[in-house]
Amino acid sequence: MERKQRVPSWTVVKLDRKAKREWLELIAQLKDKGVTDVYSSDLDTEAAQLLASELHVPLRHEFAFRRFRIGRFHGIRLSDLGIAMERVEQKWRKNPDIPIREGDSLTSFMKRFASRFNTLLKNTSPVAFVTDPLTIAFIRDGMTAHALVPNGNPVKRDKIYKVGRG
Repeated sequence: MERKQRVPSWTVVKLDRKAKREWLELIAQLKDKGVTDVYSSDLDTEAAQLLASELHVPLRHEFAFRRFRIGRFHGIRLSDLGIAMERVEQKWRKNPDIPIREGDSLTSFMKRFASRFNTLLKNTSPVAFVTDPLTIAFIRDGMTAHALVPNGNPVKRDKIYKVGRG
């Protein structure tokens, strides 16, 4: 979906030949980082299994790490997502419990994802976390960075490394 500039929701991610080749190139960037574990949602199994296999480390799939469920916006063009989400974000400023139709509310995502993600950040050894750009955006952006942590502390961004090109 992302290669087609579309937003995925809760769908199983399959790797075609090109995606697998690109993924192996990204994995090569992690080989000397001392990664001890790989974590992913139960939807990203193929990519996570390849990563764990290449790094020779244990793999843990967890429901808690499912990406933000974009609901009715599944398949929307990435370029249109910002405009589509503006109304949702306005509602969230008043009440973060309001879900996107057929998707997550900000609160449901935080409850499912945040506490488990913060536990990972407390690890002293590096772990690899497989997710999508939209979830990283929810972690990174000012809109949710402070709210993501149940105790109100900001996410420790210095422990988050993005693997990619450029």
